[in-house]
Amino acid sequence: MENKKDRSEVPALETTIRILEFLSRYNHRTSSLADICKGLNINKSTCHRILKVLENHHYVFYNEDKKQYSLGSYLVVLGARASEFVDYLEICKQHLKELCEETQQTVVLLEPIANDRLMYVAKEEPSLPVRVTVSVGQRFPLTSASFGKCYLAFMDERVTDEIIQKNGFKSFTSKTITNIEEFKQELHHVRMKGYAESFEEHTSGVCGVAAPIFNMHGEVKLVISCVFLSNQPDADASFYGKKVLDVSRKLTTMMGGRPPIGILSNH
Repeated sequence: MENKKDRSEVPALETTIRILEFLSRYNHRTSSLADICKGLNINKSTCHRILKVLENHHYVFYNEDKKQYSLGSYLVVLGARASEFVDYLEICKQHLKELCEETQQTVVLLEPIANDRLMYVAKEEPSLPVRVTVSVGQRFPLTSASFGKCYLAFMDERVTDEIIQKNGFKSFTSKTITNIEEFKQELHHVRMKGYAESFEEHTSGVCGVAAPIFNMHGEVKLVISCVFLSNQPDADASFYGKKVLDVSRKLTTMMGGRPPIGILSNH
């Protein structure tokens, strides 16, 4: 039976997680106590106590001169160990590297976070002076870009409709798809081709193709994507799409997954 101590500690633990997630975002990577409290709508004294504990254990770093907090050094250790222990990341990393070398474009791996976001969990960038640069931990709405289309296209249609209704569409650029019928038509094309495309729909000047990696239940576990600049004269979305699809199939097989019945059978 849950006791009073359990009930009192769980909210503190949840607040701690929210603080770490807040500081992991690029726009909030250095934040004052006031910034954190305002951004998360939490009590100042509670926030300060938690930050002091995190600081003592090197989970956050406090810059005395600037009066700002940032993620601490011990999280680097935890991140490295987590990466070693999570088998699917180890399985995918070599394939990301090979795909990056073959396409000479930035290649990323994304994982769903709840039912509203996808997050970069791994990346490989080519050693070129001009390229797309991304940050592991960056998140994207499910209703945007090739990543979201790829994830939603292979879900139960009722669940997809619920997610779209709940999250709606945010207009990031003039090319963002915000019409629900047009978006659902895009999902149909994804199911037909096996991969999704996005042309400057989330970020101006940036395009992407993405393909799903399925688990043993036929659900999208991960999304692999190739991201490239729209003004590159030799950029070929169809070529990248087929390459990404080939790798996604290999990774699905290696991880013991399978596509939903009837999906991709003609490719």
